[in-house]
Amino acid sequence: MLLGGGGFFLYGMLRKPDLVAILLFTLIIADINFDLPGLPLNLRATITIALFARIYGELSASDHPGFFSNPQVWHLMFFVIWILLVSQFNGLFDFTLFKEFILSFLSAALAYYYFFKHKNHEILKKSMILGGLICLADLAYTYAFCGGFPVRRVYFLFTGADPSYNNHNFFGYICGTCFVFLLKDYLTNTIPRAAKMSLWMMPPMFLGVLLSTSRGALVAMILVTVFLIGKALSSRAEGSGKKAATLITITLVCLLLALFIFQIAASLGIQSDFMETMTGRLVDEPIAMFNKMLGNKYNAGSMDSAEWREEASSLAYKYFMSLPPADQMMGIGYGGFLARDIGNGYDAHNGVLLLLIETGVIGSLIYTTLVLSFCPLYNKS
Repeated sequence: MLLGGGGFFLYGMLRKPDLVAILLFTLIIADINFDLPGLPLNLRATITIALFARIYGELSASDHPGFFSNPQVWHLMFFVIWILLVSQFNGLFDFTLFKEFILSFLSAALAYYYFFKHKNHEILKKSMILGGLICLADLAYTYAFCGGFPVRRVYFLFTGADPSYNNHNFFGYICGTCFVFLLKDYLTNTIPRAAKMSLWMMPPMFLGVLLSTSRGALVAMILVTVFLIGKALSSRAEGSGKKAATLITITLVCLLLALFIFQIAASLGIQSDFMETMTGRLVDEPIAMFNKMLGNKYNAGSMDSAEWREEASSLAYKYFMSLPPADQMMGIGYGGFLARDIGNGYDAHNGVLLLLIETGVIGSLIYTTLVLSFCPLYNKS
């Protein structure tokens, strides 16, 4: 396998660098990485640097807008420099952290180059599909052979590493992001064959979200889907409304079939870890949380992870409020939450609080303005 992979890589670098780009973006999206025997860098770092060196001449000679001509790139650089300085001040800066951000910038520059080179997102689309299918395969393997979480990654079995991957929500967010990406492509793509491919790939990505039992990914995917379909229905573009109506019909049919299948399974007494886990996390627990918020009676046994997530967020909030004013403004550095063992080995499970704790109020404002800069309404104002 290593010899075959090495041969494919060398051929791609010499003849088909676009294939290497698809490989790299797939590895990044699916979070696949491992050390290479005899090399100082891991797999993704090696491919990133090699591909960047391979196309550097084309990158500098291209006539599209330069990567650093984009003001948002400089905004991002300012945010990264802020994180590195705060981490250095708190004793968390090392070469590994520096290398991580450098490689992230190189990857972003490569994605920027390939988008303008082909004047479309075809390479990213292929990488998203492959990355989503890899995540779906890991989830399917876990349910089929291990019965439940933590997720076992298939590629770990060939690298000798511990196959367990505790963050099952990651797989849901990747599949959900891929679903939204494909939905947008289906609604806007004027090439029938490409649009049909996006349509056929959406159900597997939706299945990946369900298998991950990630409530956040499911809610985000539904909200964005409703927005995109509503926008398509009101659009004057040819065929856009018809596509949206087709999607609504297919969605309703799939939901009815899913309910029908679950009812049959329940009536036959069919039980499985998958069904219990999925219904518990996606149905029972949200209902219990909703009743608790309203002050109604609820089944405490159904709360499961919601209780300790609430406790983790409360702990993070109390810690942030107890920090000295200087640390509240500046932050405690990237990875500081785990380094100080604030959550007793667990993360904050609250992105806003984690951002505030590690980058401070100033860093959070920098990040917020960066996110808002991608919003059309913000840019117009």
